[in-house]
Amino acid sequence: MCNEGGRRETWRRLVDDELSWEGLRARARVLEGIRAFFRDRGFLEVDPPVAQAYPNIDPNIFPVMIADASGKAGRFYLHTSPELAMKKLLVAGSGDIFFLGKVFRDREGSPLHSPEFTMLEWYRVGGDAEAVMRDVEELVRTLARTIAFDPVDHGAGREIPVDGPWPRWELDDAFRELLGVGMAGEKGLREGLNRKGLRPGADEPWEDLFHRACLDVVEPALAGRGACFLTGYPTALGAMARRRPGRPGVSERFEGFVAGVELVNGYEELTDPAEQEARLLALTDRHRRSTGETLPVDPGFLDALRRGLPPCAGAALGVDRLVMLLLGKNDIADGMCR
Repeated sequence: MCNEGGRRETWRRLVDDELSWEGLRARARVLEGIRAFFRDRGFLEVDPPVAQAYPNIDPNIFPVMIADASGKAGRFYLHTSPELAMKKLLVAGSGDIFFLGKVFRDREGSPLHSPEFTMLEWYRVGGDAEAVMRDVEELVRTLARTIAFDPVDHGAGREIPVDGPWPRWELDDAFRELLGVGMAGEKGLREGLNRKGLRPGADEPWEDLFHRACLDVVEPALAGRGACFLTGYPTALGAMARRRPGRPGVSERFEGFVAGVELVNGYEELTDPAEQEARLLALTDRHRRSTGETLPVDPGFLDALRRGLPPCAGAALGVDRLVMLLLGKNDIADGMCR
């Protein structure tokens, strides 16, 4: 029998010798190592409710809904991220915190995606994007020495060094190098994609062109760059990220990649309550126009922001992908229990 994404259940693969127990043992060591890493640095582990009355709002992420016995009243959303709950704790004075647990996203399924997966999310009070990127480097280096004996061997004997700082590549520079145009202009992006033979539709908006360029041009180019960070994403696509001083169209957001696989997304947090509410309402409108469904904004989150979210930076890391990379595999199912 198969579960989500057509994958065979883990126990059947183990019985039939299609899967080694070493993958699950390595996963256990990764989870233990993550907790030790953050506790040693003074972070508090938090465990917010999985079922929330209000969803994270992102037009590209679809929450899983649950209901009461009648199927109507008391609807909840299985969280796609603990972000809103964790920021409320930051407002209450938690200090540095981390979460390690399950999150859920509808319409997911591929060798790199699952509707249920394990996420690590953490926040540094007073920290910036650079500090969180250093956390990523140190965490992966520590776990690689525990699991993969550094460097990471990612399939076919290809070694990926993770023992030093990861290169930073400004996203706009990546676009100019690979497409010959910057990331901000719709006309330029369309022309650049056409030169690559990707033929975007005449009615595709800037956001679709941007995502196509990232997925089909930029990210494939990262496969040969080992471990690296893309930095400086458009503010229009970072609803909770702080604008970069002097460059309002760019946010202090980054994504970390290993062997071309996106592993982590992080940013310096937007703390202005008025700007944050306006951005969330705009996202709600975009989601409604694209799906026909209106997702409600969490009033408690907005109230928390008005009380004062401290300056901080945070990140979310896909643990199943990290285990996959450390094992040198190409499918997250090889390190998951399903």
